[in-house]
Amino acid sequence: MKKYLFISILVSLLLTSNSFSLEKLSIIQRNESDLLKVPNNNRLKKTEQLLIETADKISEGKIDKALEVVRSLIDINPNFNLAHMIYGDLLLLQSQNYEQVSANTQRDYENKIFDLRLELSRRIESFNDEDKNYIAPKIKVLLTKNIKYLIFVDVKSSRMFTFSNNKGRLEYISDYYISVGKKGYGKKFEGDKKTPIGTYFLENKITTKLPDRYGIGAYPINFPSSYDKINNFTGSGIWIHGTPSTTYSRPPQSSDGCIVLSNDDIGEIAHILNESGTPVIISDAGLNNINARKVIDIELTKNEILTKIQGWKTSWQEKNIERYIGYYSDSARYNNDGYLKWTERKRNVFKESQDLKIKIEDISFFEYPVKDQELILARFKQKYSSNLIKNETIKQQLWLKTDSVWSIIFEGGI
Repeated sequence: MKKYLFISILVSLLLTSNSFSLEKLSIIQRNESDLLKVPNNNRLKKTEQLLIETADKISEGKIDKALEVVRSLIDINPNFNLAHMIYGDLLLLQSQNYEQVSANTQRDYENKIFDLRLELSRRIESFNDEDKNYIAPKIKVLLTKNIKYLIFVDVKSSRMFTFSNNKGRLEYISDYYISVGKKGYGKKFEGDKKTPIGTYFLENKITTKLPDRYGIGAYPINFPSSYDKINNFTGSGIWIHGTPSTTYSRPPQSSDGCIVLSNDDIGEIAHILNESGTPVIISDAGLNNINARKVIDIELTKNEILTKIQGWKTSWQEKNIERYIGYYSDSARYNNDGYLKWTERKRNVFKESQDLKIKIEDISFFEYPVKDQELILARFKQKYSSNLIKNETIKQQLWLKTDSVWSIIFEGGI
């Protein structure tokens, strides 16, 4: 192995990374039917499989075989810059001019290939990351039957996960390498080149002709959300989209804030992306922290929120204004109104209203990732009638847990 210490950063990363094992590598050699039988095993993307197989051949000193595998990867993805860089490194390695490879890479190209190294690292880490096999029951969500899918983005691992709704239980479908903003994540301002963190919902696919850089499709999310707006976050045009026709994939941090997948992957999940209203949770919690959650605590959160919503509805129907207002934070906003304005209006409405009938249906809720806070976004159908008015609306509430107590910090229609 020592003779390989002189090769380029990219190939040395394949060699020295302990983020894969021969035991795991043996999985990719099984046929598809065998792979489906492996418990808790995600069917890996062909791209990651071939990258890991390349690493396997290099570690065994089989450079010719490694070149064959990389050529296969390039045949599949002709515009995959990372594969071309590894292929070039292997050709130089094969020439046995290790000092030249090392010098050229370190001195002349280190800045240029930094992003490719990071992409390679993220792809290999994902191959070995056991946490992704177990996150489905650890995501804080309650789904109604009209929600077919859920998308979960872990920005720290450059990974997007797709799940189906199987009678209220998340069922893993697939996961994909993604790119996010040039300046990372945690968007607050227009033009800051960051990807937002939070819970959003897919809007209709953009049907107007777009520049080639957006790939085969672009799907907006509803940024800024209500939480973003009450925190004065600005910006727009955050999309999930593909790559230019000349590029297979982009580095982990390379967009203006959008979430970018390869065109192949966009095509594979188009049926999900075309489901307008599909929730998209963009999280910076990290898969290991999510996996460390206890299922019993997730269930407890679900029960607490459902109990709170029911208590809120009962206090409203019984016209108990003090108990009703007690469900809100003293800085809560109601649509665009501040606390003092809307509470005064509510007190007047309570006095004048008679024969209240309130029905709540199709409650769903989703964790809303915010650093150092526990926040839940709830949505439901509300049917209301009184002597004053009769209406039906889709309502959303943001519930914040402070000192073990849940309270509403925002409420409004959708």
